[in-house]
Amino acid sequence: MGLKIDNGLIRNYIEDIGVTVLSVPEMHNHQKVTEIGSFSLDRHPELIKIQIPKTIQKIGYHAFYECDNLITIQVDSRNLQFSDLDGILYDKLQTTLFCCPNGLESIHIPKTVTTIQNENAFAGCKKIKNITVDKNNRKYVVLNGVLYEHDGIKLRTLIRCPADLTSLYIPDSITEIHNHAFEGCSELEEIIIPDGVKKLGGYTFKHCHKLKHVHMPKNLLTIGDSCFRNCYALEEMILPYGLKGISPAAFNECLNLKKLIIPESVTYTGAIAYHCDALEYLSCQGIVLETRTFPMLPGEASELIWMMMEKCFNERVTPELKYYVIYQMFIRNQGEQKILEYIKTNFNLIIETLILKNQIQLLQDYIRSLRSCLTAQNLDHFINFAIENRKYEIQIFLTNIKYQRNDFTEKDWTL
Repeated sequence: MGLKIDNGLIRNYIEDIGVTVLSVPEMHNHQKVTEIGSFSLDRHPELIKIQIPKTIQKIGYHAFYECDNLITIQVDSRNLQFSDLDGILYDKLQTTLFCCPNGLESIHIPKTVTTIQNENAFAGCKKIKNITVDKNNRKYVVLNGVLYEHDGIKLRTLIRCPADLTSLYIPDSITEIHNHAFEGCSELEEIIIPDGVKKLGGYTFKHCHKLKHVHMPKNLLTIGDSCFRNCYALEEMILPYGLKGISPAAFNECLNLKKLIIPESVTYTGAIAYHCDALEYLSCQGIVLETRTFPMLPGEASELIWMMMEKCFNERVTPELKYYVIYQMFIRNQGEQKILEYIKTNFNLIIETLILKNQIQLLQDYIRSLRSCLTAQNLDHFINFAIENRKYEIQIFLTNIKYQRNDFTEKDWTL
């Protein structure tokens, strides 16, 4: 129980029953405790206060993420790197806002702040309803309850929205939206993102449970980690052509997502659509999958997208669905050696699987398009295999192939 500390780094915390105030020690095993690791104190709703000693020099990514009732981060006044004001974590001079505790409903940003940390400042702030900024702050402003960064003339970056937001017009001058900007805005139903926005950061719309309509910017280049995660009402997502990358978990747990269209311009992605169990239509790399043709099991959408993007053919996918996608990839790029080598190496397994699953059309496609993989010996084997498994329609097709091929000689046949 308690803190796990290695060489001065806090790696993890296991809840101590009844503890609501966590005091980070200065020393452990005769070493100074100097760093709070990424995700090390996250997901502890019992904590209301965390005390940071003078020895801490570094605090990692999402260190206090989803500590939903945390209202105070208190820093020893002798700490040379960090300080606190109204329970919020700042650097020593209070020019950088590092982290707002997740349990706060109201915050005030002082005039000294010139930087609001993108990754951590409002991570997990699902309760925040009121944001104010000192009138003498020269970089940040609140308009209609929303926190923005400006360049002295126009609003440029949307930093954070109040969690009880129901609708929002985003000014056309906005070119950047911070990570976690809308996280926890559970009443928001529709959003129009200006075309000047080229990047949607991590966790931007996570936990927007009622978000159903998203107008994506036409100049969008990247979508960050967990960007639309847990958007339960989202039913359709058509991503703009020109998009280059989608980070992992971008659409995870979008439980009612039925249609996802990923343009061929995307060059990298991760496991982006786990637990999208309602998905009926998926388009990626020009390959269209519909559940009425090939039902997708939970988790298969992410595996298929990864397979199409990275040409990783050992993904956990239903075999007939996997072989359908591989065939479509082959048809679109017959010069791709990685695809062709996989098919050649696994040709017998592919055909046997399609025979067992009675996938007649797909089996015909493979045999007609990949003529060079079909030998007298393996064709004879496939015919016997179809007879043994009572796939007589496939047996007839294969037998006709046998007698239509003029490059096989009679002596090759044993059937």
